Amino acid sequence: MRVKNVQLKNFRNHSQLSLNFEQDFVVFHGPNATGKTNLLEAIYFLSLFKSFRDASNYLFAKGTHNLEIKAVIERSGQEHFLEVFLENRANKIFANFKLDGVRKTKKQLENFLTAVIFDPTDVELFSRSPDQRRRYLNILLSQKSREYMDNLYNYKKVITQKNQLLQNIRNGKASPTELQAWNEQMALFGTEIIVQRRQYINYLNQAISEVYAAVSGFARPIEVEYDSIPGESKGEILSNFKKLLFDSQQKEILAGSSLVGPHRDDFMLKSEGLYLVPFSSRGEMRSQILALKILELEYIKADGENPILLLDDVLSELDEERRVFLLKYLQNRFQTFITSTVPVEMAAQHVNLRQPVSDV
Repeated sequence: MRVKNVQLKNFRNHSQLSLNFEQDFVVFHGPNATGKTNLLEAIYFLSLFKSFRDASNYLFAKGTHNLEIKAVIERSGQEHFLEVFLENRANKIFANFKLDGVRKTKKQLENFLTAVIFDPTDVELFSRSPDQRRRYLNILLSQKSREYMDNLYNYKKVITQKNQLLQNIRNGKASPTELQAWNEQMALFGTEIIVQRRQYINYLNQAISEVYAAVSGFARPIEVEYDSIPGESKGEILSNFKKLLFDSQQKEILAGSSLVGPHRDDFMLKSEGLYLVPFSSRGEMRSQILALKILELEYIKADGENPILLLDDVLSELDEERRVFLLKYLQNRFQTFITSTVPVEMAAQHVNLRQPVSDV
């Protein structure tokens, strides 16, 4: 998979822009506030049709209410033209999509392009709150599997409805017997989510120690611990899920909120029985995340097209040894877009964004 051209209109600070990409490595460099990250954001948006930064209403250039993102994408040797049109009407976003001139739905085009983002804040993934790690899993697995995306969407809908019911029961406006139907759906969709998360965690555990050693130059056993509803099979997970829902019903009613399920999951890195976060230097955390990102790329790639990699000012976070390793690994594997405030000494297509603007 390759992005061969991107055209932007009224996207953040880019009122009008068209760029052709001819190499596997593309470097956007220039001072701060020239829109380097905005270019990565536009490419990423074509994958899941959401930003990796903030709400969609901030994507529009100042004073505008319509934006366009268009791209020529090569898949399996065939070129396709993907178009996204967004309109902001009183802070409600309306979207239209086309592929090769034919109108499509968002659902039809999600993951037509797959993209993995790596930015400096990723280094703190394991020192942040569990909801950030769940978000990481959800984004990755949604790009890997349409089924996962659908189950996640349905699970969130069920949670919303169940939480409203729990509050009504707590306030004497509904009966606890009404929970059974929602718990059944919650267990079914939630089990599917847990199964796919566990498959990914198992994949990580098979390879992360080896990849970490290659990245860091330091061999140590690393284990990914997944904290979720237990079970070795889908049937066991489903059975345990239903039992936990039954056992926690009174607590959930008192809380007015769902306390059991994959929306409470977490995963952490361990070595020889100890969690790595409290004892890892900044450099070690970089190596851990770099190993994780490499395995993320390979996991998504396993089902077909190579994802696009977006590196947002990441090279400055890596020392020379890790930089060399990463670039050598990526070469001839993944099309990679890189941002940097200074020119990067490497064989690549260099795009110099010179004019800073104030309303990025």
